[in-house]
Amino acid sequence: MTGFILKTIALITMVLDHIKYAIPITNGFITQYFGRISFPLFAFLITEGYIHTSNRKKYIKRLFIFALISQIPFMLFRTLIIQKLMLNILFTFLFAILGIQILEYLNKNEKINKFFTYIISVVSFFTIAILGEFLHVDYGWFGILAVWIFYIFKNKKFITLLIYSALVFIYYCSLCFPTMNNINLISLFFTILPGIIILFYNGKEGKKVKYVFYAFYPIHMLILYGISFIL
Repeated sequence: MTGFILKTIALITMVLDHIKYAIPITNGFITQYFGRISFPLFAFLITEGYIHTSNRKKYIKRLFIFALISQIPFMLFRTLIIQKLMLNILFTFLFAILGIQILEYLNKNEKINKFFTYIISVVSFFTIAILGEFLHVDYGWFGILAVWIFYIFKNKKFITLLIYSALVFIYYCSLCFPTMNNINLISLFFTILPGIIILFYNGKEGKKVKYVFYAFYPIHMLILYGISFIL
């Protein structure tokens, strides 16, 4: 399974996840649960893009520019769900990449003791996750940590699946706390499912569609926002 196929699955499930807010009649099992597949796949693909890009500065710059472009469409779309100011998912990815860059810098700096590298990394990650939650990036601390897991354990697929699954379980517990019996097990399963899908990734990019997601993300939200006024 190539990166192109993963992107295609992620784009389709993203639309499924969002369409129910603009067209309420579509709200059902497919849009409610299959929509959970999208974000984890994009989180994984962002790490792959960051790792394999030939110019990381341009990669981050592009991500930042489209994050700014997408913010107004995202805010308009969010009014269909809840009146709450949030930062779109591209900002979530930017926060995560900031943590990755700190980790890479510390690992390359031989002057810093390994023990202190570990301590500084943990403190930095914790601070970035809390800051992301405070600034209301989409998916909050869970979204940022998911990207880190896919990056840190990038060469260990089964370990990635186990740790990612544990993260999803903790996330759902946090959403339902203190009444853990309210956890939606079907939603939990479909959020873990992308971790299983990633096991079949062959490491190849496939068809090149560099800017498709970046452009599709704000455009599809504007279209859905417009449709909500027609129906």
